[in-house]
Amino acid sequence: MIMAITGVSNYSSVYENIYASSRKEAAKKEETKETAGTQKSTETKKKSSNEEYLNNLQKQVPYIKLQTGYGLNANNDGKVNIVDVSPKLLEKMQNDPKAAKEYTQRLKDVEAALKLSDNFSRSMGHTVVTSHAYVDENGHMSHFAYVVKKDALNEKLRKEAQENAEKRIEKSREKARENAEQLLEEKIADSKDGTIYLNDTDMKTIIESAQEENAGKTTVKDQPQVGVNLDLKT
Repeated sequence: MIMAITGVSNYSSVYENIYASSRKEAAKKEETKETAGTQKSTETKKKSSNEEYLNNLQKQVPYIKLQTGYGLNANNDGKVNIVDVSPKLLEKMQNDPKAAKEYTQRLKDVEAALKLSDNFSRSMGHTVVTSHAYVDENGHMSHFAYVVKKDALNEKLRKEAQENAEKRIEKSREKARENAEQLLEEKIADSKDGTIYLNDTDMKTIIESAQEENAGKTTVKDQPQVGVNLDLKT
């Protein structure tokens, strides 16, 4: 008696389908791996390029310390004049000469503003414990500072600091400078724990004052007034 063998062709078909599926899956994994490798390589190149570009920017603003970051970072507490810059903004500056010029000038204006603020705080007998800022991918800036009164400052030094402050105010009566010093004095006076936040309007006022301060070195009207239109946010 001859018995018919059935199901062989079906079995072969199923095996071929499984084999083909496994091949596709392997190819897909390999493609994903290659894509991930390419993305990682691109990110590494961008990071390296940003770091090199940031080092060149740093030479133009020696008073502040530039580094890459994504916001006001608590790790910067205890440090002064640290400015975190968004990596995306650095990429934009590298790819757009107009943006590079605008935001480089903006960083210079920020440097001048922080220098003025520090000098005023010292003249009033305060110590800046923490001062750091963040510039996002659109060039918007936020700033945080913490100052304390120098209790150890003796009466003679305190009197000298007060006299120096009065002489500066008397010597320079420009409206922008008066507004900046009044602003800082009010911020310090209103701060119960030494914490100071500067918003968009505050930073613009200080930048304008810093530009007035440097007017004797370079004619302000001949400088690009990018800093005056600085768009900041808390």
